[in-house]
Amino acid sequence: MQKDLAIPNSALRNGFIELSCGRCFLLTHIFLDSTSAVIALPPFAEEINKTRHLVGNTMRQLSAAGLSCFMLDNYGTGDSEGDLDTASTAIWREDIVQLLRQLQQQGFTEVSFVAIRFGALQLFDLLNSSPMPLTVKQIVLWQPFFEVAKFWQQFARIRVAEAMARGEKLSQKELEQQLNNGNTIEIAGYPISPAFYQSLLKMQTQLPTALNSLAVSWFETSQLDSIALPVQKMRDTLQHVCELQFYQLKADPYWQTNELASADELIRLTIHQLTTMPA
Repeated sequence: MQKDLAIPNSALRNGFIELSCGRCFLLTHIFLDSTSAVIALPPFAEEINKTRHLVGNTMRQLSAAGLSCFMLDNYGTGDSEGDLDTASTAIWREDIVQLLRQLQQQGFTEVSFVAIRFGALQLFDLLNSSPMPLTVKQIVLWQPFFEVAKFWQQFARIRVAEAMARGEKLSQKELEQQLNNGNTIEIAGYPISPAFYQSLLKMQTQLPTALNSLAVSWFETSQLDSIALPVQKMRDTLQHVCELQFYQLKADPYWQTNELASADELIRLTIHQLTTMPA
């Protein structure tokens, strides 16, 4: 019986682990007798800071319910080594694969994912590109991006708005031209290198075939009374390829509020999905 996880003496404690390009910070909340892991895939840039407390709260409650939880600061972000302009989405994907392999070596047999915003793109890229060392049980999506182009448009818009505030004209196309010319640009204090930009474009983010056999929970937060048309269309698409549970929560946009948001209902429903859904 594979129960001897030996987590207290392993490399998978709260702290730094050696991965493909250096040491990355791993946040952990361990339940010692569990062989089921949950990996949180964080959003991008400032949205990480807006959501870290929510992910930590969710992980603590999931651990109390019998699941072991993990979240990496991607290489070049957060407390991990490296700088963003030396990172790539390929490095991030390989680091998650290495983490999954280490979990397998520790005796874990299955994994669920909580993917937040950009983290959904990272998850789909992972599922489309790499064999999974562990059986994937469930997927939970928080306010997901489904297209790299939409993510990039929203992120680039920050720089365009900054330029407008200074009375300057700048377009997304001009930013992309700078990157294509080999120049690193800065958006909201984050350096985006040509190599990182190209790695975004190379992500394989089409809906993975693995979704066909998975339970997927999508939590959309909106202040609208009705579901926006693009969300409706994506929901309908997903319902044809997977067992989808869709929830729209009327609340503040926790990933971009000035003050840190609580998102209690989001956390409660996430915990309910991951702890009560049948195996």
